[in-house]
Amino acid sequence: MAAHSPSVVVFVLCLTLGTEYLHGQTNLTAAKSQLIERVEKTTRPEQPEVRLFLRLPAGHTAEKPTAKGVLAYCTYLAKDESLRTLILNDSDPLIAFARKHGFAILTWNTATLWRSGKSFDQIKRQEQQMLDGLFDDVARAWERGTRALCKEYGLPNSGFLLYGISRGAHWGGRLALREPERFLAVHIHVANSYDRVVPSAAGSLWLVSSGDLDTGRENAIAFYRLLQGRRFPVILKVANGLGHEENAEIKTLGVTFFDYALQIAKRAVEKTPAELMLEDLKSAGLTGDLLTQEVYRGDTASVVPESQRVPLPDEKVAKAWGFLRK
Repeated sequence: MAAHSPSVVVFVLCLTLGTEYLHGQTNLTAAKSQLIERVEKTTRPEQPEVRLFLRLPAGHTAEKPTAKGVLAYCTYLAKDESLRTLILNDSDPLIAFARKHGFAILTWNTATLWRSGKSFDQIKRQEQQMLDGLFDDVARAWERGTRALCKEYGLPNSGFLLYGISRGAHWGGRLALREPERFLAVHIHVANSYDRVVPSAAGSLWLVSSGDLDTGRENAIAFYRLLQGRRFPVILKVANGLGHEENAEIKTLGVTFFDYALQIAKRAVEKTPAELMLEDLKSAGLTGDLLTQEVYRGDTASVVPESQRVPLPDEKVAKAWGFLRK
């Protein structure tokens, strides 16, 4: 058979690329049509408004709602266009996860509303109270806007999955401690600053992660120990070689953790998801070594110093967390 001439090859290639481009543009247009924006005013000049961006699942309407839940994606982004780009990025593992499971996706702008790098117990009580009041006012605007969106578009008003990174982890973590009944599972990454723990937040499932090169590493470990001591269902991950950033390992762990949360929610009939995760952490016999990132089975974990042990709830989470030994 005769070979294609260069012009034919170029034409076929251009036609293929053109078709793929048009298909991508069609998908993007469809996604944008499912994007809703809402602005809630606050009383604080530090963050005068909360601008919420909601992406509905394909086919979801207020009249015929199909969304299975809401993924709240809290970042350090402040500009509208950056937030739109984030929520429409189907190559992001978290966005892809939400789309796969039929979840709506919610994101919003954030501002620094606390002392970066300082947790609640590292500042004076008077400053704590001032910063608490500041965040409380802004959080109320978020709650008003989110409740209104859920009502208007027929979305579940609880069972949210929350991912927060950097400033968004400060913001999201504080929000989850103020609205614990709204969140099934919370993953906060490189937060650096952590708020006072309230007992009611033990009803959510928690993943606290950081990098061993991040300046907030010790604060993350201290917050994990605090939650663990209060019998919160919680996992800690400190990624080796990672600074104040995220990587594929952290994203994979987060998605695996959220998948675990959805599975455990299905099991929660006579017991709550939090109670079931606490049982899994105790009975799974899987223990991570915080420093080496290895996961040991059963009694073999006795070689890990107690201060480095991180109980893990099942094998899928363990494999995403680190190297699972045989």
